[in-house]
Amino acid sequence: MMKVLLLALLLPACVVGSDGGQTPGDDDEPGPGPGPDDPSGIAGNITTDTTFSGVVQFSGATTIDPGVTVTVSEGATLNFGAASNLSVKGTLNVAGTKASPVTIQPDPDAASPSQFFGGMNISGTLTMTYGVQRGGSIVTVAGGSATITDTKMFGATGDFLIMNGGTVNVTYSQLGADAGTTDTTHCNLHFGGSGNMITLTNNNIIGTPFGLMFYGGQLANFQNNNWEENATAAADWIDSQPGVSGDFSGGFFSAGVPTAKAGATFTVNTPSATRLTDAGVR
Repeated sequence: MMKVLLLALLLPACVVGSDGGQTPGDDDEPGPGPGPDDPSGIAGNITTDTTFSGVVQFSGATTIDPGVTVTVSEGATLNFGAASNLSVKGTLNVAGTKASPVTIQPDPDAASPSQFFGGMNISGTLTMTYGVQRGGSIVTVAGGSATITDTKMFGATGDFLIMNGGTVNVTYSQLGADAGTTDTTHCNLHFGGSGNMITLTNNNIIGTPFGLMFYGGQLANFQNNNWEENATAAADWIDSQPGVSGDFSGGFFSAGVPTAKAGATFTVNTPSATRLTDAGVR
């Protein structure tokens, strides 16, 4: 398997601290942990600015520390073992391109390959352009920010994009699998918590039992999306709870215009009678 090519100018590649479960040495200083070139994969704390290229293996819980930036180069593949996940307390910049997207997926070469991994938890900053992520969710919490564009996301073991607070800005992306691909996701979007700042425009939200569980957020911008459910009634596929408000104007709704539940407020001006062409990955 191709080793990781790490491009970090005059900095150590990836430092795994004692929080990664490494055993301190006799001088009580943390011992070295597996770095990006270690065949066992990355686990622990990333403590210096780092760039990942090629194929990168993750073998356990990994944290990008506060103040640290990890950049993922175009064309890179991040393979996560079934017991692995990524906690972003600093900054993760996934910099794919249309010609060379970044792939984030369960490790197909693991001893016991899994359909899923532990996903990404965002209390810092995630920016993702031209990514394809399957098999693991993205979760934001208060103070966290996820800005995602031109990206495909599908195949989680539960809900995929989950808000427990923070800021989400998703544009020109796709939540849900392509036609002919099985999607295990329960709900494309599950927005709870408080203080949410939500922008979700010009996307394709496809299939799965539920498209949006809108349980936290006010003045959310859900304009100009294709909402393409398979069988569930619109009132259930876009669900809501009292106190939320969102603008769904300009969208295409394959099951009909959604109706807010009691105590919620939906604005749906000029819904489109046909599927929008200015939506989804460009």
